[in-house]
Amino acid sequence: MSYAVIWLSEATVSYRRLRAVDPDGAKRIASVIAGLASDPFPADSNGLGGTSFRRIRLDHYRVLYEVGEEAVRIMHVGRVNDR
Repeated sequence: MSYAVIWLSEATVSYRRLRAVDPDGAKRIASVIAGLASDPFPADSNGLGGTSFRRIRLDHYRVLYEVGEEAVRIMHVGRVNDR
């Protein structure tokens, strides 16, 4: 089954900002997100509680998304705060 990948506007804005400051990181994130169309539950993703939300961490970036019956909605793309 193939899922549609839908970017919410906040995620799109965040991705564009990221692309401006780290083009290579943005390309890697775009590749991971594109892969969600064929596998929305990759091994390196984590479910958030008992919800349909999932998170992927890629180096110091993260992608928050929701898996529906036919679509994956990208909610957030951003940098993980260094502590």
